[in-house]
Amino acid sequence: MKLPLYVLMATVATEQIFVSAHARWKCPVPRSEDTGIKSGPCGDETNNFDFGDIIEVKPGPLRVTFEESVHHTGAPFRISLSGDGSDDDESCVLLDHIPHNDDAHPRPRLYEPSTYTAYAVTIDIPDVYCERCSLHLANPMTDKIGDRGGPDGIGCTDPDGTCFSVYHSCTRPIRVTGSVPRSEYQCPPVGGSLSDWPKEWTGDDGRAVDASVPGTYRRESAAWDFTLTDAPMRYRQDDDGMCGAADESIESLMDEVTSGADTFTVTELHALSCVVTLFYSCWV
Repeated sequence: MKLPLYVLMATVATEQIFVSAHARWKCPVPRSEDTGIKSGPCGDETNNFDFGDIIEVKPGPLRVTFEESVHHTGAPFRISLSGDGSDDDESCVLLDHIPHNDDAHPRPRLYEPSTYTAYAVTIDIPDVYCERCSLHLANPMTDKIGDRGGPDGIGCTDPDGTCFSVYHSCTRPIRVTGSVPRSEYQCPPVGGSLSDWPKEWTGDDGRAVDASVPGTYRRESAAWDFTLTDAPMRYRQDDDGMCGAADESIESLMDEVTSGADTFTVTELHALSCVVTLFYSCWV
């Protein structure tokens, strides 16, 4: 379906007005554009799987992207897979201790989405069958726990632990086309199948900080260039799926704009809104 170009301007205005702090999914699409959800796992959208089109994914590598709207030094991330049709059932942690990009430049500005710090990582979707699952993103604020967040500190725990400030985001429903019903799937031990994922990152003053204990977080950072440069290649590779190779798509869309096209698909409008927002932030 094609939509008029003026809808693009309304999309940009909406993004400028309704975005708030601090992290959210970018792809797959989040249930809420809000980056300031502090009640897990999905805020007001918890257990809301009533969306139209279902995103279909297959087991195996899947590149996902998320973004940060307010810089929180050393605050790591965790990605989990929900139950089928329930955010309250036990989730399976797919990747833990994803380090923060402390060297992001420029720093993100809350009301300018084009400045948000973008992250891309390739996770492994297990061999489950799920009609309506969701990916959960958690972001413990270890920048707020003082000495406990340093390399010699005890850290804080999450979920339902001592990390008193955690931001959350959940994707819209995804259908996973694997073989084991999600209700029968036994989550492996966190990190058990990820022996190649680093067990320490950079902490305060450039010192090494332990990141080997699931659910225990300190200030953890590493080098990013959109993907995590310190991670093995399988976590950086583009799987050519729905969240990869965006640059070529945007370039082709801009060709359409300059050639006089005045109608676009919903997906195209979303990509164009990012470009227009960038120009807007430069003009004002």
